[in-house]
Amino acid sequence: AGDRVAILCQNCPEVFVIEFACARLRAIFLPLNWRLAISELDYLISDATPRIVFADDEHIGRAQQVCEHRPESISMEIGESTDFEKILAIGDHSLPSLPAADFDDVWMILYTSGTTGRPKGATLTHGQNYLQAVGLGAEYGVTHETVGLTYTPTFHASGLFMFAHPTLLFGGTTHLMRSFDAQTVLNMMTDRSLGLTHSLAIPTNLLMIRNLPDFEEADFGNMVIPSGGAPVPGALIKTFSEHGAQVPQVWGMTELSGVSTSLPPDKAIEKAGSCGPPLMNIDVAVIDEHDNFINTANVTGELVARGPMITRGYWGLGDANAQFYLEGQWFRTGDAGKIDQEGYVTIIGRWKDMYISGGENVYPAEVEEVIYQLPAVDEVAVIGIPHELWGETGMACIVIKPDQELSETDVTKHCLAELAKYKVPKVVQFLEELPHSANGKILKHVLRDSLGIADELDRTLRSKSEEGNHA
Repeated sequence: AGDRVAILCQNCPEVFVIEFACARLRAIFLPLNWRLAISELDYLISDATPRIVFADDEHIGRAQQVCEHRPESISMEIGESTDFEKILAIGDHSLPSLPAADFDDVWMILYTSGTTGRPKGATLTHGQNYLQAVGLGAEYGVTHETVGLTYTPTFHASGLFMFAHPTLLFGGTTHLMRSFDAQTVLNMMTDRSLGLTHSLAIPTNLLMIRNLPDFEEADFGNMVIPSGGAPVPGALIKTFSEHGAQVPQVWGMTELSGVSTSLPPDKAIEKAGSCGPPLMNIDVAVIDEHDNFINTANVTGELVARGPMITRGYWGLGDANAQFYLEGQWFRTGDAGKIDQEGYVTIIGRWKDMYISGGENVYPAEVEEVIYQLPAVDEVAVIGIPHELWGETGMACIVIKPDQELSETDVTKHCLAELAKYKVPKVVQFLEELPHSANGKILKHVLRDSLGIADELDRTLRSKSEEGNHA
C-alpha cells in the first residue's frame, strides 16, 4: 500500500489493468505524459519515486533511461509477447488478505501541465474517483448500455474520467483509441453500427473534425460530446448541434477531480457560452483580487471551489500546499469566471491571462469568441503585449482555414462592431499553427516565447494598475 506505480505509454488496455490493480493493492497509480522529454520525465520520477515504471515498446527505452540511476525504481515492458502479458495470462488470483481502500486513501497522482513552472502532482483519492464517476453518470445518463469513445490521453484526467471511468463503473462499453485522429473519430462517431453515445472533445478536436470534408454530411445521432479545457466558441456548438450532436460545455481541472460544472445537454444552445451549474459534491464561488467573495451575479473574478472532490494537496509539498487554499478550504482555481442568477458558471479565461489596457481588465476568451465568428478563422489566441500608451493591448494570433482569406482590417473591423474599443486587439498576427499541449489546449506561454514577448506577461493575480477608460 502506498507504493507508486508509474506507466509510460499511449492509450492501451493495460492502462486500466494497471490502474485497477493499483486500486486493489492500495498502491498509487502514476500515469506519465509520454510526450515529455527525458529531463522532464526524470523530474517526475524523482518527485514521485515509483517502485516500477511500466512502458510500451515505443517508450520502454526512455523508461529504462530514467530508472537506470535510481535503485528504488525498475522498468518493465507491457504489450504483446512481454513478460507482463505472460503474467496476466497465468491468471493467478491468489492475493493475501488486503483491507479495502478508504475514501481518503490516495489512488492516483496526476501531474498538472506545468504551464507556470514545474509540474505538480495532484493527489486524488478512491472516494473522489467514485464520486466523480457517479456524478458524471447521473449528469449524462450513463448506464450499462452506454458506448463511449476515449481518445484523449489517459495520462490526463480527461482520458480517465470522460467517459471511461463512469462507463466502466456502470458496466457499459468503452472504445479506446491509441491517439486522436480527426477522420477516424468522425467515422466512428457517425457509424451507427458502433452506436457511440458519449465522448469528450477538446475545442481543438472539434475544430479539426469540423474542418474535414466529410463533416458536411455528418449525422451524430444525438450523441453527447461535452467539451472543455478552454472556452468553447458558441458558433462551434451551434454547428455541431445542426449535425445532431449535443455539445455542452464543461469546466473543471485535475485538482477538482476533473469535471466540476456541466451544462445540461438540453441547454447547450440556450445557454451557449456557459459551462453550467456545479455538479454534485462541489461548491463554486467567485472572489475579487483582494480575496473577498463576490455575491453579485455576473461579476467577473477568480473562481474558487470546495467540497469532497477537491485534491487534498500536491504530492510532496506538505505545508506549502496552504498557499493554494483560502480559509474554509476554498481552492484557488486560477480561472476567471462569473456566476449568473441561476447559478450557471461562465469561464472568461485564465485569471493570469487577463491583461490591463488603459486601466480596464480585458479577458482574452471574450475577444477570441468574437473573432471565432469570422468564417475564415480556424484557431485564435489573444494575448496581452506591452503598449507605450495603454500599458498593454491585445495581439490576436490567428490560423486561417485552408483556402480562405482574411486580413488584419477584416479582423479589426469585425471586433470594433462587437467589442468596446479598448478590447479590440491592436495587433493581428497570422500564423501557420498554434502550440498545443498534449490534450489540445493552446499553450499561450509557448506562443509568447515563440513571438519573443517579455516573460513578465506571464503574471499572477493583479488588480487594475491605472484608472480610466479609453473606449
